[in-house]
Amino acid sequence: MIEVEQLEKTYSTGRMATPVLKGISFRINEGEYVAIMGTSGTGKSTLMNILGCLDKPTTGRYLLDDTDVGSLDDDALSHLRNKKIGFVFQQFHLLERSTAMRNVTLPLIYVDEYPEDVEKMAEKALAAVGLTDRRQYRPNELSGGQQQRVAIARALITDPEIILADEPTGALDRKSGLEVMSIFKKLHQQGHTIILVTHDQAVAEHAQRIIVLKDGQITEDRLIKKQRDPDLELGNGEEKR
Repeated sequence: MIEVEQLEKTYSTGRMATPVLKGISFRINEGEYVAIMGTSGTGKSTLMNILGCLDKPTTGRYLLDDTDVGSLDDDALSHLRNKKIGFVFQQFHLLERSTAMRNVTLPLIYVDEYPEDVEKMAEKALAAVGLTDRRQYRPNELSGGQQQRVAIARALITDPEIILADEPTGALDRKSGLEVMSIFKKLHQQGHTIILVTHDQAVAEHAQRIIVLKDGQITEDRLIKKQRDPDLELGNGEEKR
């Protein structure tokens, strides 16, 4: 599904060039659950932005279902992104004055043809994260964990093949973080490809495979022999809400 070949990303400010990704290569197959792990500044968020078609590499190739993403214009990138990828971020990015239902339906604004059964689609997405009874609640009426679950439902509304999650438990307490990781496990079991970006080893071990970045390069790419049970404690690196 995903193939990255000698990917490099350099940011330029005036005469200064800052290399962030330095010739990385890997493949992710359909249905995999992969954690991209590294400390702050290692390039993992930059890599996620490229994988999510939010940015382009400076050099190298990124193939998504055999499509060279670097060759696409902004409109084509937006179409590919909305069709294939759902995003979950550390900060929930919910509209404060809108209900959970309304927040979940937002990505449908950008589809080619707005669906007639939008409410049913939103209810199905909210049911997948256990929030059917909170569909008319606004973000300030929900806990942090519930807000993140609304954000996951929003990512699911277009039925994406890939879910990209950037530090999805970073703003949550332990209990809420465990609930979120349990949802990702279920989504993976249902056939979604999950790519999880995290700084925390214990969170990364919920995946099937860990890719470790350091100074913009891959230092480790290994399979997890046994996936971590979401009912177990998250790592001490998790920030508390």
